[in-house]
Amino acid sequence: MRVLIDTNILIYREDDRDVSPEISTLMKILSKTHTDVLLHPASLKDIQRDRNEERKRITLSKVEAYQILENAPVPDEDEEFFENTGAPKRVNDETDNLILYSVYKNAVGFLITNDNGIHLNASKLGIADRVFYVEDAIEFFGKDLPSSEAVSKPFPLKKGYVSDLNPDDPIFDTLKQVYPEFDEWFTGIAREGRECYYNKRIDGTLGAIMIYKFEEEPIPSNPPQPSMKRLKISTLKVSHEGNKIGELLLKVAFGIAAENHLSQVYLTHFTKDEDRLVYLITQFGFKQVGILPGNRGERVFVKKLYPAGEDCKERTPLQIAGEYYPSFYDGNNVDKFVVPIRPEFHRRLFTDFYGDGKRQLTLDEAMGDFIVEGNTIKKAYLTHSKIKKLKEGDLVLFYRSRDIKAITSLGVIEKVHYALSNPEEITEIIGKRSVYSKSEIELFQKPLTVILFKHHMNLKNPVKLSVLIESGILNGQPQTIQEIDDDEFSKIKKLGEINERFTIH
Repeated sequence: MRVLIDTNILIYREDDRDVSPEISTLMKILSKTHTDVLLHPASLKDIQRDRNEERKRITLSKVEAYQILENAPVPDEDEEFFENTGAPKRVNDETDNLILYSVYKNAVGFLITNDNGIHLNASKLGIADRVFYVEDAIEFFGKDLPSSEAVSKPFPLKKGYVSDLNPDDPIFDTLKQVYPEFDEWFTGIAREGRECYYNKRIDGTLGAIMIYKFEEEPIPSNPPQPSMKRLKISTLKVSHEGNKIGELLLKVAFGIAAENHLSQVYLTHFTKDEDRLVYLITQFGFKQVGILPGNRGERVFVKKLYPAGEDCKERTPLQIAGEYYPSFYDGNNVDKFVVPIRPEFHRRLFTDFYGDGKRQLTLDEAMGDFIVEGNTIKKAYLTHSKIKKLKEGDLVLFYRSRDIKAITSLGVIEKVHYALSNPEEITEIIGKRSVYSKSEIELFQKPLTVILFKHHMNLKNPVKLSVLIESGILNGQPQTIQEIDDDEFSKIKKLGEINERFTIH
């Protein structure tokens, strides 16, 4: 498997500064998993531009340890590529484009970079699952280490109180720079018992934090937003990218809002160029609706959980599922499928499912924590089914076989890849969504169909096989993916107690 590392990783790895624990861990994993690590020729030119002559000499002397990507593709006249990335404005933009283009044209399988701009462009190009932050890469490639050398899982997301936190934690530094009243604000919300979710790193500092509250008053933005009950995300910060923690925090926020019958979630944010948070939240339907008064330029972003009026006009089912997540379109423009899944794979994909008491809680989860892996929104499922009717926007209802024997979870298909036999190609398609190691994928019987989907919800009342048969939905236990009609799906909605507010016809 061929992997590109970006200049920003290389410099931290090879210059005369101390190597961060994350990068050191990553390089050891790549070596032990026999991953081919390549350097783009444009990175050499990037190093040559370094004005620190001593650092440049040291870095260049160590470049010989890396393979150089030969015959790297050049996007000179690729209009579709530049429509997504925009024309380069600086020399560094040209380097970034060349590096990303090598992934886009499949000259390499993956790219590892901490550059937010590259990640944003990768998302626009539809290759975000193949572009990793360092900690994403540690999790992904670490799956192929022997069990005796397994990388420790990311620390779980804990529910707690603001009073549990240290206001001097580095994660708050940037917020203090733009919000002089931080100390007074922090003390006030700690004393009122404000709840939060947070994740800690190995060194004890915060890796991620979400502080929230319930509001009913108008949002005093320009233009103003009317009074209504909303969930406000007061603070959403991730100190390190990777492990899909930002996505999980949003999932938690949407769940809190839905449980409390709220139709909107909002946050305010001081935006900047190549803003990773803005890209993350807009993927899940947040839209800028105004700016707070004053000269600080704090922008207001609102997310609707349920569409209203003409909101869905001229939107595809997939667009509806993205903008109004966890709501989804279930009208006759999409097909519905029952997908059988074995318990061992169900446990990996749907770690937040506790149906029928069959799943044993880990100690962390019993204390109210969320394990990051497998608990996010974007997922991938591998199947031997020969069905070829699946398409974007269709609904998949996962049927857990063998033990629970019930339909438990619902997702919306984002993309389907049929008849794949090359393990490396399958691994690249799944990318950072994967809960499988490459060695596991190699052992799977081929060919395989890869279903990329968003997990929208677990059914409040899993629908048992006996009920499915009695209701005329199934004739027996499904052995492969099986299509159901709209009437049969309507019965499952009722039996599974799916809230109609989340469904759009």
